[in-house]
Amino acid sequence: MKSFLAASTAMLCLAPFAQAQAQDGAERRTGQRDETIVVTGTKNAEFGSKSGIPLDRVPQAIQVLDDEELIERGVRSVGDALRAVPSANVGGSRVSRYQSFGLKIRGFVADQMRNGIRQRYYEDVDASALSNIARIEVLKGPSAVLYGQSGVGGILSIVTKQPTDRAQATLALTGGMYGQKMATVDVSTPITDTLGIRMTGEVERSGTFVDYQAMDRENVGVTLAWRPSATVSAHLVAEYVRRTTANNPGLPVVGTVRGNGVGTVPRGAFLGEPNFTDLVADAPLIQAWVAFDMGAGWALTPRFQYSEFNTSLDQVRLLAPVSGQPTRIQRNGRRGREADRYYIAQLDLTGHATTLGIDHTVLFGIEHSAERPTFRQFDIAPGDIAPIDVLNPVYSYATRAPRLAFSFYTQGKVDGFAAYAQDQIALTDAWQVVAGVRHSSFDYDNRRTTPGGTTRDADTIANTTWQLGTTLRLGSGWSLFGGYNKGFDIDPVVGSRSRDGSPFRPETSDQVEAGLRLTRDRLRASLSAFRIRRNDVAVTDPVDANFQVQEGQLRVQGVEVEGEWMPVDGWWLQGGYAYLDGRVTRTTTPALQDARLGDTPEHTATAATRIALGPVELRGGAYFVGQRRLVNGSAVVLDDYTLFDLGLGTSIGAVRIDAALTNVADATYYTANGGANFVYPGDPRTLSVRLGYALGGRR
Repeated sequence: MKSFLAASTAMLCLAPFAQAQAQDGAERRTGQRDETIVVTGTKNAEFGSKSGIPLDRVPQAIQVLDDEELIERGVRSVGDALRAVPSANVGGSRVSRYQSFGLKIRGFVADQMRNGIRQRYYEDVDASALSNIARIEVLKGPSAVLYGQSGVGGILSIVTKQPTDRAQATLALTGGMYGQKMATVDVSTPITDTLGIRMTGEVERSGTFVDYQAMDRENVGVTLAWRPSATVSAHLVAEYVRRTTANNPGLPVVGTVRGNGVGTVPRGAFLGEPNFTDLVADAPLIQAWVAFDMGAGWALTPRFQYSEFNTSLDQVRLLAPVSGQPTRIQRNGRRGREADRYYIAQLDLTGHATTLGIDHTVLFGIEHSAERPTFRQFDIAPGDIAPIDVLNPVYSYATRAPRLAFSFYTQGKVDGFAAYAQDQIALTDAWQVVAGVRHSSFDYDNRRTTPGGTTRDADTIANTTWQLGTTLRLGSGWSLFGGYNKGFDIDPVVGSRSRDGSPFRPETSDQVEAGLRLTRDRLRASLSAFRIRRNDVAVTDPVDANFQVQEGQLRVQGVEVEGEWMPVDGWWLQGGYAYLDGRVTRTTTPALQDARLGDTPEHTATAATRIALGPVELRGGAYFVGQRRLVNGSAVVLDDYTLFDLGLGTSIGAVRIDAALTNVADATYYTANGGANFVYPGDPRTLSVRLGYALGGRR
């Protein structure tokens, strides 16, 4: 099954290449192109809200998913959306604690941007908050020049909805299995000739397939767009998200992925404590930017963002089984209270210039950021929480509260400054080079208070990254692309010191990639080969195991092919395949040398289709994930799985109906999310129906 699906999906993606020459000069232009397909960048002309690079000239592999596609596929979270990306692997459904920790592209964690500005914590509140998303642009591989600290695997650049030039509104109700109940609203209207407003919101009150776990969510967004003159345009985006659910500890490896000799743990089992399980998180986000047209092709754009992350959590962790009793899993737990504040301000200058007959599109920018995280933790007293029988759960806190003891309180302070520049160099009409450089510096001061007293760690760390890429248009929609990109991350190293007391330097990453892209009116496809390395990874100090040294390296190399094709009016195809070879390439632990990376399947594939039959559109999709290790070098192997989805949609006047049946075969599968003792169950077969009513011409 694995080989068949991988091969058939690859053939689906390569079909546009095979058809290209036959269609050369004879492409059918009907004016009825499916508006959910981004084929040339004419609909979404540039990547993100910052780079200013047209989609067909981005020197990296990229995919774009818009809001219509999210509805048509029955997407319920950002992780679900990434199932359209061949090299993506989703480490947990929305019943897991924080889905963003497990979102991977090309074997490494992906980071999230919102309107061109990096998010800190905000994306961890509610992965299902999709109501204000216009599109998700998936840039594959590290890219720190414009975005600063960025995920090694790539960037999810989320672009939010903007006011429209005429009044319109959409109201929708969604219901489905496991008690799903959700209401969504999207209203946009001009206020004056120069000012528009858009308001989006969503409320959900649902159950889940997991015992004792409900999903209560609210999110709201308000966007103002103001153009007081031909040379000034301003935007204000205010959002708020909140999620209340159970802090699901997952399921033990023994009894799910590995047999326990007695029986399989039900995927809906809740092995935490129903009376000690709250996970409540909320976050406001405010963004503002103003573009000043200075004439002669130059513009000045200041940007500002403020966000918070507030959470109250009661958590139970699953440990190893009791010796000789494989169905009894040991546990511990904690109570945490977190409150984080994050500010970021940017000033960008963009423009066009010609030197020696060569055109340049340049961007210069500076950035200041301030991060103020706090966390207070209380641990469950040793021995207070009993092991749990996974086949017949008996809870420790059914009649009493846990005994808690203060563990620590941390206060962080990280102030950052960066300067960056990017140049799009048009060497000829067909050949373009993109070059960029960024220097970042961070001053951090962390204080940690424990029952034994308070300690302080402070220092300054800095990093310089650069990017060089190129695209060459060959004609008839064909182009070559490739380049070298760097990334960095300070989160794993802040406060860490080596045996001699010297602070760690930032982790770095780099990607080299070369590819072939095809962009036509009815088809879009890309084929790329790449190698990504995560460098300066902290590993055990071989002299003293109580310390670490930055001598580790992880590497993923592979091939990815993906594309979209409309062979005839009313029939749309999408698919992709990725091969990933992930290894530990440098370590001080001999047993891990050349070991497979955890949660990195060798083979992944995706396929989808939509067929219009009169007023009804039929939809189908498949998503395949191959075998992968639980964690780096682990002997525990997660089985491959294939998910099949079906759906249909129709419109009757202003009423729109969309139905989705996901995991049609009700496959049982498990995903990793960073732990060696637990996994998360994947969503079972689920039916949901969305009923929408549109005013103002919107479907």
